[in-house]
Amino acid sequence: MNHETLRKILTQGLLAVAVAGVVLPIVNPSPAEGARKRATSSSGSTGQGDTEESRMEYKANDMINRGIDLIRGKQEERGLKMIQSVPEMFPKSKARFKAYLETGKYYVDKRQFDLAVKQFNYVSESEEPEEAAEGLYQIGICYFSMNNYDKAFMALRKVTSDYPWSVFANEAYYYIGQCHFKLSRWSKAIEALQMVGTSVPANQEGATFAESGQRLYVKVYDKDLVVQTASNEQVKVNLTSAAGDKETISLSPLGKSGEYMIGSIATLPGKSAPGDDQLQLVGRDSITVTYTDHNTETGKLNADILGKVEFVSTSSIGFTDGAYREYIKGVFGDQEAFIRVKDLDRDTTDQPDKITVRVRAEFKPEKKEEDEKKGVDLESLNSEGEEEIKWIERDTIDVALTEDGEHTGIFTGRIIPATVTDVASLVAGDDKLQVLKGDDVVLSYRDEFNMSSRDPADNEYRAKLLVGQIQDVKIEQRIVDSIELKSRKNLIEAKIFLKLGQIFKEVGLTNKANEKADEGLTRVDDVIGTSLRASLDRSIVEDAFSVKWDLLLVQDKLGEAISVCRTLTQLFPDSSLVDQALLKIGMAKATSDKPYEAIEVFSSLISLPKSDLKAEAQFQIGSTLEKIAFRDAEINNREPNISSAILAYKRCAETYPESAFAGDSLDKIANYYITAKDYPRAIELMERVFADYPDAGFLDKMLLKWVIASYRMGNLQVARDKAEQLLSEYPNSKQADKAKQFMEAINKKLGSGGPAS
Repeated sequence: MNHETLRKILTQGLLAVAVAGVVLPIVNPSPAEGARKRATSSSGSTGQGDTEESRMEYKANDMINRGIDLIRGKQEERGLKMIQSVPEMFPKSKARFKAYLETGKYYVDKRQFDLAVKQFNYVSESEEPEEAAEGLYQIGICYFSMNNYDKAFMALRKVTSDYPWSVFANEAYYYIGQCHFKLSRWSKAIEALQMVGTSVPANQEGATFAESGQRLYVKVYDKDLVVQTASNEQVKVNLTSAAGDKETISLSPLGKSGEYMIGSIATLPGKSAPGDDQLQLVGRDSITVTYTDHNTETGKLNADILGKVEFVSTSSIGFTDGAYREYIKGVFGDQEAFIRVKDLDRDTTDQPDKITVRVRAEFKPEKKEEDEKKGVDLESLNSEGEEEIKWIERDTIDVALTEDGEHTGIFTGRIIPATVTDVASLVAGDDKLQVLKGDDVVLSYRDEFNMSSRDPADNEYRAKLLVGQIQDVKIEQRIVDSIELKSRKNLIEAKIFLKLGQIFKEVGLTNKANEKADEGLTRVDDVIGTSLRASLDRSIVEDAFSVKWDLLLVQDKLGEAISVCRTLTQLFPDSSLVDQALLKIGMAKATSDKPYEAIEVFSSLISLPKSDLKAEAQFQIGSTLEKIAFRDAEINNREPNISSAILAYKRCAETYPESAFAGDSLDKIANYYITAKDYPRAIELMERVFADYPDAGFLDKMLLKWVIASYRMGNLQVARDKAEQLLSEYPNSKQADKAKQFMEAINKKLGSGGPAS
């Protein structure tokens, strides 16, 4: 699904009436207008003619488009390389972000989400808000697909907070709700899902365009709504259509602030029936939305706030089965072909309306022998150097379609393609569509009004002509023998032996693990050796080094693994695998008898110019220092001193506040304050955590800590409120039983003797 289609689905029909300030109805800018603005921006020119920058952008975009075409044409490796080369060849072009985005989407299709995240991280750095929002959104989806919900929350919440007007904010709320649903946090899931569809672009003058036949949503923002809601006063908006329908929508609170209300109503084609809770539309209808603001910022009472919505219908066309339901990709010669067009704009009367479509037969000309002798016509070549053959019209007719009922907006009809044996048998100008074997049958329709553009759109639907014959099956076998393929084969086998080695090591079969690791090392060393003699793709070489240090870690050869990492750093100082290698080595050293060496490794990772793992490395420094403190305390038989670990956790939270490890660090710090009986600082910290990390996986534990800290400070009512919140929002939490026990103790101390209200 492309960007504009997604925008149309998620924002269509969503009107926001802004109150308490300058009142402007919100209008979704047309995709065509947005495309023009983006084209002007990306070219770096505002109509001043051809510039070096615009030529650079053109070349970069052309390479991306050619790469996409190659991928679609199953030449994936070639197409991917072409797209990936754009940031290297044009490092200052704005098109490089599109290249990163397309590369990331390619990896998503291959379910290589870790590689996709790195590409989307680059996209999120774009200066174009829409691109940055999509980059963050795609990162969140990747982490969701990897079941890494904490990291998904961080990326998705950044979309909703930094780009709340974006279409991606609506989708982000949906996936935030899905993450909570997966974690069985039902109330949190409902809260997030209620926000889906509520993000709209900034206020603009004019009317909002909406899709006919889809549900219309109205959102109102008014600070006075808090008072009206508290007094149980029903908030309503009135809708009046140009065709005469009048309806009233009751609004419900949206979110916790009380300043937003939302309501909706179904729209459908038909005669006006005021008061039936459905908005009937006729053709290109429009409605006026009226909201009464009881007290404006200027002091005016009961002011009517108006917004306007104009409805359009985006047509859908095609050849269908005999029931006019399922679209088909082939029609039979000399048999009925069924045509269906849905366009609510053309439903303008109370009787079945009629429209006209055009159906034509097209063919590709065969290359003649004399043309082959002439050689290649350079002007007929496409961007890939391949000859482009254009379809030629053989015959065409106009077909009248009739609406299949009163106010349905669905038009149907049928034709019979008449097959002829040769061109000489064709009769021009009759009312039959004449076709030959090998033709395509094309249905075309001009959609005068649609959501995709303010301009008319020519829609086409192509189907193959079927003549009841099955093409001969041709079986081919391709044998390819190359150094690169052999290296890829060895790398795959090395990964298999790595997996086996890790499994044997986990179950304690050390000898078996070492044997499998040796077999893997033999193959991966062959790949690395080949790379020194021949030019292999960089990704293969990097992957080989990655597999090698994993195999060495299976054999507990930390020194050799570090050496491999250093070699990779020297060969490819900008490699994205270096930080992963350092993190793995640091984790291994942290569990060894030399944990201080782990801290050095983590520190070297943090010192890298650019890495996505710095936050995790800083958190692991704190974790390692904490382990060292407990180890020393056990040896010396005294209380552990984890102050240095707490400082490391604080640094993680302060330096990387948007990472998932910031929340984990704050959890560690809260534990420290409670253990040290510094309850005011513990509560202050938890207030910050709940404000900054609304989706963190440890909030149930934090609530329990809040209960304990408040209880020990003597704030029993606060303690009971937090216990109730824990049981309400996290009923399946492991902390729920403790919360019930604490609730009973608090109630007894409060003297209620029963459950809290």
